[in-house]
Amino acid sequence: MRKKICRYLIISFAITYLFWGLDILLSNLGLYEHPAYNIGIIFYIVAACAPAIAACILWQKESVDNGLKSILKKVFCFNNLLLELILLAVFLTVRFGIPFLFGDVRITGKFWQVLVFTPVMFLFGGFEEVGWRGYLQQVLEKKCGFIIASLINFAIWLVWHIPLCFIKGTYQYSGSYLWFAISLAGSAFSAAALHKVKGSIIPCILFHAIGNAVVSYGLSINNGTGILVSSGLQVLLAITVSVIETNRIKK
Repeated sequence: MRKKICRYLIISFAITYLFWGLDILLSNLGLYEHPAYNIGIIFYIVAACAPAIAACILWQKESVDNGLKSILKKVFCFNNLLLELILLAVFLTVRFGIPFLFGDVRITGKFWQVLVFTPVMFLFGGFEEVGWRGYLQQVLEKKCGFIIASLINFAIWLVWHIPLCFIKGTYQYSGSYLWFAISLAGSAFSAAALHKVKGSIIPCILFHAIGNAVVSYGLSINNGTGILVSSGLQVLLAITVSVIETNRIKK
C-alpha cells in the first residue's frame, strides 16, 4: 500500500514540477504568461495531466486487465448515470450557489463560453482526477477511511499546486493561496464523494472541468464568507454521502 502511494507521488510530482518548472523559467524570462499559446502552454498541459499519466502507468503495472480499452472504460464510463449526474449538479450548485447567495459572485462571461470551454478544461485540470480520485483516493481509503483519506489527498493536492504561484497569469500567482486552499478543500471532498458513490471517475473529471470553466469564463468569486461556507457545506455533504454509501454497501 505504501509503495503504491510513493510510486504515484514520485511520478506525479516529478512530471509536474519538471514541466511547471520550465514554465516558471519561461515566465521569469518574460516568455510565458498563462495562457499564452506557445511552448509554455504545452508544458502546462503535460504538468496538469501528470496525475493521470502516473495513474495510467501504475495501472499498467498492477492490473491484469490493463489495455487501453480497459483504461478508457475506467476513466470515461458512468456506473449509474442518473444518480451521478444528480450528485454532480448538487455539488456544483453548492460550490457556486452559496457564494452567489452571499453576494460574492460577479458575472464576467457567458453561459455558452462555459459550455464550449468545459471540454478544453479536461486538459487544464479535469484529467487530474484520474490520479487524485481514481487512483490515490482509492488506495488511501483502504488504509484510513474516507475522511482521513480525503484530508491527506487534499493536503498533497495543495502542495502539488505550489509551482503555479510562480507562473504569471495563473490565479495562484496573483491571488491568495489561503483562499485557494479553502476552496480546494471543498473541491477535494466533493470529488472524493462523487467517486465514492459508484466508483466512476468521469463525474469527478466533469466537476473539476466545469468548475474551472465557470471561474475562468463565467463567474468571478470574491474571497469571503461565501467561499468559506460553500467549502464547509461541500465537506459536510461529502461526508454524509460517504456515510450513506458505506451503510448501503454493508447492507
